[in-house]
Amino acid sequence: MKALFKVKIPIFYLIAAITVFGLIELILLFPSHLQGSNNDRTAINSTSTNSANPCSFEIKRLTGYNYISPLLFVETECKSDRYTHLLQKITSYIEQMKSEQVLNDASFYFRDPANAEWTGYKEDEKYNPGSLMKVPELISVLRQEEKIPGSLNEKVFYSSPFIVVKDQKFLSKQLQPGKEYTMKELLKYMITYSDNNATVLLDQHLDQQIFTNVLSDLHLPLPVPGATNYPVSAKDYSLFIRSIFNASYLTIPHSEYAAELLSTSDFKEGFIKGFPPSTKMIHKFGEAGNQMEHQLHESGIVYLNGKPFVLTIMTKGADLEKLLTVISEICKIIYTEILSS
Repeated sequence: MKALFKVKIPIFYLIAAITVFGLIELILLFPSHLQGSNNDRTAINSTSTNSANPCSFEIKRLTGYNYISPLLFVETECKSDRYTHLLQKITSYIEQMKSEQVLNDASFYFRDPANAEWTGYKEDEKYNPGSLMKVPELISVLRQEEKIPGSLNEKVFYSSPFIVVKDQKFLSKQLQPGKEYTMKELLKYMITYSDNNATVLLDQHLDQQIFTNVLSDLHLPLPVPGATNYPVSAKDYSLFIRSIFNASYLTIPHSEYAAELLSTSDFKEGFIKGFPPSTKMIHKFGEAGNQMEHQLHESGIVYLNGKPFVLTIMTKGADLEKLLTVISEICKIIYTEILSS
């Protein structure tokens, strides 16, 4: 036996042997480790436990360039099994509120940007977005700044309130008639305070083709000519928020600026009341409807324990105040489920 240990083995073969045994150990102990280069694709093609077929996905890119096609989004068709319990709890709550006639209907879309997993309830149902459309307006104005540098510093005179502006239940700081504002200041009033007059002024000084391009570039339908409403679903609307978070449409500095502006929203209901006071988030609310049926929505990114999640909630009902409670309660369910998972 001692003779075996006296055999001289070239160092090259010794190193090779150690490497081979090391790889075998990795395969036995961590079989998924060697698939690391395919992790992203594995997440995209996640297979539902209810199907033997891989979940298909769609890649959305910007077009119109000679040599490149920038990546915008990767869309998976399957809802994530990871969030099955979350979906069940929210679905049960929404159905209960509908049975109690608190809600006429509601939808939500929830997404983890880190792994492209998502879930939702009636996420393709369309609503009147109301002030949620101020986010694509924000994106459009910043896109215009990228095409015409310095346009944010352009000054605009505000003479008096616009008659076309709809009544708002949730009012905040508003423009003062007889004053000049830069386009950048108007963005602040539009997003932080949700001032409709600021939105109209911005729209008057925005190249409308840019706004149209934002919708088409994000693979969203164009508005019907002459229509006063742009019906949109929770899932589709989330593309605006996702494009800001991913910095996949605007430049990185402008995406960061848009997100920072959305973090200053002074709307203290909905998301704010549904998550702990210190929760970091960017968000925008929207109200629409009429005296017979109100609509109230909120969309943004909520950072739970530092991890971001895309969330859009849309609601319909007779009582606007009760819709606020519904949005907050859905947020509480999400918070509890994410922390316990």
